[in-house]
Amino acid sequence: MAEILDVGGRHKCAHEQCRCYVLALETYCSDYCSDADDAEEVEIQCDCKHAPCSMTEGDPLHTTVEEQE
Repeated sequence: MAEILDVGGRHKCAHEQCRCYVLALETYCSDYCSDADDAEEVEIQCDCKHAPCSMTEGDPLHTTVEEQE
């Protein structure tokens, strides 16, 4: 099956929970995603520390400090 690339020649990081895009010749956006994919662990949220994966107010798992107390 052919890989789907965006206009910039990028595709989604191979780690299922990651929201990042990588260049056509890359597979993962970070060592974190590569290691997490190799470990075959189920994750709710990617923790690669890139902006697309950071928890923001629009994410259902995002809570403020006040909500956690």
